[in-house]
Amino acid sequence: MSLIKCKECGKEISDAASVCPHCGAPVVKDVYCQKCGTKVPENVQYCPNCGATINSKPKKDRLVTGLLGIFLGTLGIHYFYLGKTTGGIVSLILGLCSCGLWSIVMLIQGILILTMTDEAFQAKYVDTEKSFPLF
Repeated sequence: MSLIKCKECGKEISDAASVCPHCGAPVVKDVYCQKCGTKVPENVQYCPNCGATINSKPKKDRLVTGLLGIFLGTLGIHYFYLGKTTGGIVSLILGLCSCGLWSIVMLIQGILILTMTDEAFQAKYVDTEKSFPLF
């Protein structure tokens, strides 16, 4: 960890902080455009200099994840699609050892994924560090 200066109050804070403990302002870290090298805030989607996309994290599709959960959920394929390898392996083992009961759980999870909003899906399954969220 290193110290950075708060852009609002100027006091030193940890670079891991999400808000400044002194003034409460959200901490916006600077990133660099991979195309032109311009320094831009992390919450910017496009580079103001060249127009390149800054956000390198690919968005996962809720429809694809839900359908994979419904049809291939017993094998944990939807977890592998989301990049959650541990969850996929656990789901695969449970699917093979539960005599079909795990497929019912994965069917329900697939339906829940299809019925939630895109924002809720991104927050729960894509933008989280958890490796195996069940519901």
